[in-house]
Amino acid sequence: MNVHARRSMAEYLRQIAAWRRSRAEEYDRDERNLVAAAGLEELAAYILDLPEDDERLRILNEVAVTHDEFTPGQQTSYEVGRFRFHYAETSLDGFLTHLGEIAIADSNERGRFAGRLPEGDDPWAPEATNGQRPREPLA
Repeated sequence: MNVHARRSMAEYLRQIAAWRRSRAEEYDRDERNLVAAAGLEELAAYILDLPEDDERLRILNEVAVTHDEFTPGQQTSYEVGRFRFHYAETSLDGFLTHLGEIAIADSNERGRFAGRLPEGDDPWAPEATNGQRPREPLA
């Protein structure tokens, strides 16, 4: 993930952290929101400090970055918004690995809102996408 995409991802995480802090105000200082906001800030800094060749960043770059902008899918966004909300002990390393897996699933589902289509009717099939196949889930 290049430096611009990485900064975009960190900024996205910081925006969600700000949203979490606003939820704390709205919901009588619910401490879980503040813990999640602090965790998201910590995750943003962690991502900026990772080495260029980190496999998880490479995966996220492949499936959740468009024109150097972090563009998470629906499930990826959902998971980011709940980071450390229910489980304050969630590790940065573990969550980033999990986020890559979810981003792959989001990417594979993109455009498949009605489920799998009959052979020949799927505009996202390899023969309709110049042989580019959806990324396989992590093992």
